[in-house]
Amino acid sequence: MTDERSRKLMKRLIERSIHEINELATQTGLTKRQLEYSLEKINELLALETEAKLVIENNRIILTNQLREHFIAILSDKTYAKGYLMNAFERSKYLYLLLFYYADEYLSINHFIEELGVGKTTIVNDLKNLTVELESKNIQLVYTRKDGYRLSGNEEHIRYHLMKMIILDSTENNTVFIYDQFIQKHHIEIVEATKQLIEEYTTQYGLSFVENRLIEFLYTFIFLKKRLLTTTTVFYDKFQLNALIAMKEYQFSKSILAQSGIEDESAYLYLCAWILGLSVGRPNDSTKDYETILELVKRIILRFEAISGIRFNNQELVVRQLYAHLRPAYYRLYFKLPIVNPLHNRIKDEYHELFNIVEETLKPIASLFEHPIPEDEVAFLTMHFASLCSNFDEYTTSQKVALIVCPNGIGSSSIVYTELKSLFPELSFLGPVETNEIERLSDSYDLIFSTVPNIRLFYTKKPVYIVSPIMNTQEKYRLISDVYTQIGNFNFKLPSVGKIMEIIQRHTAVLEGSALEKELYEYLINQDEPSQLDDGGPSLFEITAPELIQLNIPAKNWEEAIRFSAASLLKEGRITRNYIDTIIETAKKEGPYMVISKHVALPHARPIDGVEQLGMSISVLKQPILFGSKENDPVKYIFCLAATENNRHLNAMAELVNLLDDPQFYSLLDTCQDPYEVYQYLTQKKRSLVENN
Repeated sequence: MTDERSRKLMKRLIERSIHEINELATQTGLTKRQLEYSLEKINELLALETEAKLVIENNRIILTNQLREHFIAILSDKTYAKGYLMNAFERSKYLYLLLFYYADEYLSINHFIEELGVGKTTIVNDLKNLTVELESKNIQLVYTRKDGYRLSGNEEHIRYHLMKMIILDSTENNTVFIYDQFIQKHHIEIVEATKQLIEEYTTQYGLSFVENRLIEFLYTFIFLKKRLLTTTTVFYDKFQLNALIAMKEYQFSKSILAQSGIEDESAYLYLCAWILGLSVGRPNDSTKDYETILELVKRIILRFEAISGIRFNNQELVVRQLYAHLRPAYYRLYFKLPIVNPLHNRIKDEYHELFNIVEETLKPIASLFEHPIPEDEVAFLTMHFASLCSNFDEYTTSQKVALIVCPNGIGSSSIVYTELKSLFPELSFLGPVETNEIERLSDSYDLIFSTVPNIRLFYTKKPVYIVSPIMNTQEKYRLISDVYTQIGNFNFKLPSVGKIMEIIQRHTAVLEGSALEKELYEYLINQDEPSQLDDGGPSLFEITAPELIQLNIPAKNWEEAIRFSAASLLKEGRITRNYIDTIIETAKKEGPYMVISKHVALPHARPIDGVEQLGMSISVLKQPILFGSKENDPVKYIFCLAATENNRHLNAMAELVNLLDDPQFYSLLDTCQDPYEVYQYLTQKKRSLVENN
C-alpha cells in the first residue's frame, strides 16, 4: 500500500538525480522520521518489480535512471490507485464524487464504508469534514431516512465545486488517478475513448485546447453528463445569450452531447459557455465576439503601457498573445466559471511589482463583470506581461539544443522560455511544445526542460530536467548546477551556498540570514543584467529627486503642461528634447494614453526616443487642465517617466500605483510649498514599507 506522502516524495525525487535529505524534507514538508518511513514504503513497492532500491548515503539520495523510470511509471499508471491508501482529504473528494454522480440514488453510510474500505467511525468523521467544507461553498450535505445522503443547494455551486476539484487535481495535485479509479470501478466509460471523441470534434469545429485544459474538460464532462439529464435548469438564465448560438463552440457542444443522448437547449448553452472559458482564443478566427475581445485586449495593453511606462515595440505579437488568453478569460469572468492558477502565490511573490501593476491595469475592466477579477486570473495575465516585458535578444548558440515541454498554456510557456534563455544563453531552444509533440522532434534536441514529469519524456533517453514555470533564486541555482554538471563541463561545480553560510556564521553574526543567502544565490548565478522580474530595481524616491519635483505650475493647455513637466528631466540631462516631442506627437495620434487615473497623467515614450538616464519628474498644476480623457479629466498631477531599456523602473511604478490610492499623498501635493517635503514623504513611505515587511 502507498499513500499521499509516498506519492509526493516520488514526484519530488524524479526531478533531480541527487537530493540532500534535509533539503528534501523541507521541500516535501515531512519530518526526517516521516521521510525515512515513506522511503521504506517506496522500497517495499519497488521490491515487487525490481531489486533496485533507494539508499541514503552521506545524508543524500542518488536516483538512478532506472529508479526514475519506475517512479514515473508508477505515477502514470492508472491501476496504481488500486493499491493506494487515501488520506482524509482524498476520501472527502471521493465521497463528493459519489454524491455528485449518484444524485438520484439512495446512498447510506454502509455504501460509503463498502466503497472506501474503511470503518464506520472514519466515514462519519469524513462526512463531518465534508459537511463543513461544503457549507463554506454554500452547499449542504443532508441526510434523511427516505432519501439517504444528498447534496443540496444551488446546482451551479454544486457543479462549480466539482470543476474546481478536478482543475486542482489535474494541475496542482496531479491526482487524477482517483477519478480514474472511480470511473473504472463504476464502469462509467472508457476515458481514452471519450478523449478521442472530444479530439475528433475539436478538430472538426476548429477548436483548440491547452493540454491541461483538455484533461480538465475530459474528466468534468464524464462526471457531468449524467447530471445534465437529471438536474434542474433554473440557474441557466445567465447563459441565455443569443450570441452563443452562432458560435462554433455551441455546435461542438450540441454534437458532443448528442453522442450521450442529451438534446436540451439549456445543456447546449451551459456547455458552450464552459468551452468558451477553456479553449484558446485565436485572433485569426472571424468569430462573432472577435471585435469585442480585440477591443478589450487593446484597452488592457494601452492601460498597461500607460501605468507601467513600457511601450511595446511589437504590438502584433502582444495582441496575439494576450488575445489567446483574454478570450477564454473573458468568458470565465462573465459566466463566473472556476479558475485555478497553481502558481498564483509564487507569481505574486516573485513578480510582486508587476502583479500590482497588472492588478491596477485590470481595475476598470472589472466593471464589465460587476465583480473583482480573481487574483488567480491576475496572476495568469502577470505571466503574460512578464514574458512580453523581457528582452528576447538572440544569443549565439552552441551545438546543444534544448526542447521545452509545457502543457500549461501560453503564459507558463512564455515565462519558462524567457527564464531558461536567461539562465542558459549558450543553448539553442525549441518550443515550448506540448507533450504529444516530443516524438515528432526526437532527432532535433539534446536535452529536455519540462514543467510536468511525464514518463514519455524519459523514453527519449535524453537528459530531462523538471522545472517550475516560476523559479526562485535557489531553484535557478540548482538547475544551473544540474545542467552544467550533466551536459556541460563535467568538472563544473557551483559552490555550496550552505557551506558559505556556515563559514560566515562561524566568524561573524548574521542579522538577516535568509536575505544574505538569497543574495549569495543571486551573485553565484552570475546573470550579467538581472531582469526587473527577479529584482524590482530602484524605488520611486531613487528615480526622482527634489530638483525633479515642481509645484503650482501654471499651464494653458495639455501640451504645455507636458512640456513643463518634462522640463526638469531635460535640464538634468535625463532625456533629450526629442523625447518630449515624441510624447506630444504620440498623444496627438493616439489620444490621451498617458491619463492613467482620475486627475493623474503619466507621460512617457520609448527609451530609444531620447532617454539618457532613468528618472521621473513629479509636477502639480496650479489649475487642472483637460487632456481629452472622458473618464479621468481634468488632470492636475503629472508624473513624467523616462524609462531605460532594461525596464528597471517597474518597482518604482508599483510604488506609484500604491501612492495613487493614498489621499494623504494628494493632500501633500496640493498644500506643500517645498519639493523637498514631497521627496521626504516618498523616502519615509519606502522606509515604513520595508520595516513592515
